[in-house]
Amino acid sequence: MSKLRQMAELGQAIWLDYIRRAFIMSGDLQALVDDGLRGVTSNPTIFEKAIAGSTDYDDTLQRLVDEGKTVEQIYEALTLDDIQRAADVLRPVYDRTNGADGYVSLEVSPNLAYDTEGTIAEARRLFAALDRPNVMIKVPATAEGIPAVEMLIGEGINVNVTLIFSVAQYEDVAEAYTVGLEKLADAGGDVSRITSVASFFVSRVDVAIDQALEEIGEDVPSEGDGVPSEWPSEGHGALQGKIAIANSKVAYARFREIFGGERWERLAAQGGRVQRVLWASTSTKNPLYPDTLYVDSLIGPDTVNTVPPATLNAFRDHGTVALTMETGFDEAHAQLARLAKVGVDLDAVTQKLEDEGVTKFAKSFKSLMAAITEKRDQLLAGWQDQTARLGAYRAAVDAALAEMRENLVIARIWAHDHTVWKPEPAEITNRLGWLHIAEVMLEQVPRLETLVEGVQAAGYTHALLLGMGGSSLAPEVFRKTFGVKDSYLDLAVLDSTDPGAVLSHMERLDPDRTLFIVATKSGGTVETLSFFKYFYNWVADALGEDQAGEHFVAITDPGTKLVDLAEEYDFRTTFLNDPNIGGRYSALSYFGLVPAALVGVDVPTLLDRAMAATCGSESCVTLDENPSARLGAILGELAKAGRNKVTFATSPDIASFGDWVEQLIAESTGKEGKGIVPVVGEPLGPPEVYGPDRLFVHLRLADEDIHDAALKALEAAGHPVVRLNLKDRYDLGGQFFLWELATAVAGQRLGINPFNQPNVEAAKMLARRMVAEYTEKGALPTGESAPLTAEALREFLAQAQAGSERGYIALQAYVQPTAETDAALTALRRRLRDQFQMATTVGYGPRFLHSTGQLHKGDAGNGLFIQFTADAPRDAPIPDEAGAPDSSISFGVLKLAQALGDYRALTDVGRRVIRFHLGKDVVGGLNELLEALS
Repeated sequence: MSKLRQMAELGQAIWLDYIRRAFIMSGDLQALVDDGLRGVTSNPTIFEKAIAGSTDYDDTLQRLVDEGKTVEQIYEALTLDDIQRAADVLRPVYDRTNGADGYVSLEVSPNLAYDTEGTIAEARRLFAALDRPNVMIKVPATAEGIPAVEMLIGEGINVNVTLIFSVAQYEDVAEAYTVGLEKLADAGGDVSRITSVASFFVSRVDVAIDQALEEIGEDVPSEGDGVPSEWPSEGHGALQGKIAIANSKVAYARFREIFGGERWERLAAQGGRVQRVLWASTSTKNPLYPDTLYVDSLIGPDTVNTVPPATLNAFRDHGTVALTMETGFDEAHAQLARLAKVGVDLDAVTQKLEDEGVTKFAKSFKSLMAAITEKRDQLLAGWQDQTARLGAYRAAVDAALAEMRENLVIARIWAHDHTVWKPEPAEITNRLGWLHIAEVMLEQVPRLETLVEGVQAAGYTHALLLGMGGSSLAPEVFRKTFGVKDSYLDLAVLDSTDPGAVLSHMERLDPDRTLFIVATKSGGTVETLSFFKYFYNWVADALGEDQAGEHFVAITDPGTKLVDLAEEYDFRTTFLNDPNIGGRYSALSYFGLVPAALVGVDVPTLLDRAMAATCGSESCVTLDENPSARLGAILGELAKAGRNKVTFATSPDIASFGDWVEQLIAESTGKEGKGIVPVVGEPLGPPEVYGPDRLFVHLRLADEDIHDAALKALEAAGHPVVRLNLKDRYDLGGQFFLWELATAVAGQRLGINPFNQPNVEAAKMLARRMVAEYTEKGALPTGESAPLTAEALREFLAQAQAGSERGYIALQAYVQPTAETDAALTALRRRLRDQFQMATTVGYGPRFLHSTGQLHKGDAGNGLFIQFTADAPRDAPIPDEAGAPDSSISFGVLKLAQALGDYRALTDVGRRVIRFHLGKDVVGGLNELLEALS
């Protein structure tokens, strides 16, 4: 027996909080019903994702536009059709259960939440228009909504009463239902044919309470893999992650009392059904909590749990079926009493949640109307988000998509099925948190706002992010793309161990007005902790150790060394990220969004785009019209055909996005002797300078045509071109998710695990060995270097002709990043590209070790690596410990050790590498090589 059927045996119906046309038409809904699903709920947010983020509705929408329908008429036509279709699928459940289950819910307009008569009128109209006995009309449990519930029940209309957060609010809803049934009975109506549920919201309570506890000194749990009962039993820590369940248990106890007395028995004798409690908002919003927490803990008779697809999949996979609502009532009351004792007013919190819930649904409804308007305008204008001119490669891509469709690849990815990639789950099942992080982070926006408001009030004007790779690239995108909003913090990123780079930030910043963000997933990244120790000492020297900690914020995984450091040095706050997300997939988690919020990015809008642009998480379980699946198939199949140099042309305003996607592709696909080489920042040239190994991708903002002519020429010459059109900068939210899923799909096509990085540690290990030698002997090993001559360069590049597969040239610059050096490297790479018709890449060390370094050592070995080192005109010590002056090593020594370690790691795996030492004049040395190629 399936788990859903087991739940039904215990008296709880599982409903699905999701709807979409393709989901119904494809048979996916029917398959779930066959497995034991007993109902469906919807809301404006779900419809927004479905309509705006897919092509399911385009044909119908086009017809409605041609008929001259208004946006409101289009919305109603589309949504009523979906509700009717879903109700027809569920009708056998309704008939089999004699009307107890098999319902589909549709919401009245959230704009009517405070309008009793308007709610009643719209509910009547919708119920009549749907013309199905197994539909429910959703009415909010506001003070104005409660009388509407009573009236509608009295008229025989099924009602799903929503947005209930408090026990008192629930009691009002139950009373309205009871009075409504009594009126229906007095009027001679059949009370046995009316059904209602009271939607009691769960996880949002924990989000709000946990934040309130943290603000009064609550300790966040350091481990995310335990169940709540394993957390501390004393103090504030005992309350985190427990109040939502306690609140729900108290409400359930009241349910049993209300529907167990003499008054109810009179209605029950006439066939009246109890108004079941429906647990809503049961996806886990805190990634540190078990993903089935609010399903496993709320199982009891006469209840419903409506879950989004991700939670449903998780429960079907590893949820626990047991009567958990039958016990724990005394403990729940004790927890609520303890909450009041520590100074958190639950009534005030739940009232705020109700108000916010109405506002959120109203905003979603407004966004839905705007999305339909935009979709209508796009259809009229012929707008396409993604196009691909693939020429002879089209057949291979179509065949790959057909194979993926047959094997349910996308649905299995959403179900966290590791066998999509490898037989074993290692570094796969614990690396898929990014699939849902956008929805999770929407619930964390208030915490981000609290941080921003706090540092603004404290007079901070600047922020410096200390991180590498996945911790630094997305923040850099946000700063370079969106700039700095008035009154927000001017953010910079330090991801270079070059002493000049470190000192340049120190010299321009005011310690009293600067916030430092220490960001590392592992909590032990040597570069990041070196930056922290250096700047902590600098701030402590200027302001005193008693104030220094307030200038630091940590972003890391639970249980890392950085968590302990943040506590030891009294950081302002620590953001614990979902540990099931790898660094390069973390753009839409705390790693990207804390810095984004500090510069003034509208984080909710960014996250909305992340969900809507790729049809919003589980809307993408089907393959048809899935933009990420198409793009991933293109990347994978063209790479297998030899077009494995993905060359990006981006609008100037979003150019930094290329650096982020470079790491994502390179570190995800460069392994097992395979690899897709992302080529970012290489200026476009005429067709004759390119070989037959290129795939061009154009990321283009609306009304920008800077690369159009060059790409048309390349397309005419037979090169495949993919175009991704962005309406504005916030569409980057969608691009982050699009490329993450596409890269995962490309990995599936290549037969590799896109989530591990088996070769990254090699260079780190060799660098550590050299640092150890330095601390013992006082000197680093002597590295090999070639003379800065034309002969040395030409002899090395002559190897480009070796091998059957066309290679690429990687310029690895272990020098201080400056605008002048950027220009010199760009000129050199252009000359190399033009003369050898080979793709070129550029990376500053050691930054690139955390991005493209995996590709360099894990791909087929066709790269030519040109390493540049230089003399540091000045150096900076790395403290052995924060708060102490002793130093055993400097940033200059660390950087050189990393360069030598990377050189050795490349040669150890048979890569072709040459090192040029540029002395004190970096730009001059690069220009010498440029002239040598003339």
